[in-house]
Amino acid sequence: MKKFAACLLSVWLFSPFASANTFTTDLTDLWWNANESGWGVTATHQREIVFLTFFVYGTNNRATFYTGQASYTGQSNSGALIFSGPMYETAGPWLGTFFNPNLVSIRQVGTVTFAAFVDAATLNYSVDGTFVTKALTRQTFRNNDLTGSYAGVIKETATGCANNANNGTAETVVGVSVTNSATNFAMTTNGNGTVCNYVGNYRQSGRMGSSTGTYQCPGLSGSYELVEIEANPSGMTARFSASDNACSQITGRFGFVTR
Repeated sequence: MKKFAACLLSVWLFSPFASANTFTTDLTDLWWNANESGWGVTATHQREIVFLTFFVYGTNNRATFYTGQASYTGQSNSGALIFSGPMYETAGPWLGTFFNPNLVSIRQVGTVTFAAFVDAATLNYSVDGTFVTKALTRQTFRNNDLTGSYAGVIKETATGCANNANNGTAETVVGVSVTNSATNFAMTTNGNGTVCNYVGNYRQSGRMGSSTGTYQCPGLSGSYELVEIEANPSGMTARFSASDNACSQITGRFGFVTR
């Protein structure tokens, strides 16, 4: 199994459900519809709760403040994470005076459902009998730069391997070097003396990154998809899927710390 893990270092970068939110994929971000620039929804995700803050407009075309507290209710048949709950309108003291929380009024105006994948969502909500359905994506202002040197662990599960001994789950400690631009991704991993190289594209969607491309290790070559790449000054995590000339399916996750 150790030999198998060493040969699949590159695959490790691509694994399911690595996230800062321990409950599931972290949906915290600014979400919008690119064809309707000028309104949006901010999602704050804490475990099974997604708190939604809307910046939308009323019948007078003036900004109107709504919030929704949506709780996790399960997954759709297509795998979307579904959060549902009440929708509220609030009013309170003018911003230029002392804020007295006793003067805040809250009125439930309807309900909201947020059904999300990693970087796309469907929003359904109602306000006083008006029903709205919108397709959303995470809004991107800047791309993360993942370029750097890392150390970490890759965990992958392989199936459909020509050699049955390679089927199963393995963990590998690796050193990693990444070169990243707005559109390109390159990574070299070194574990137990086995060096693998990955080359592909790069796409940013809000706080999440993704990459698809090809990789080569000694005696191995294949393709990968890396999704849910999250990064901060301490390192990065991701989940992946891959296939190569040795195994038909490899899935896993990784966690790297910045050196």
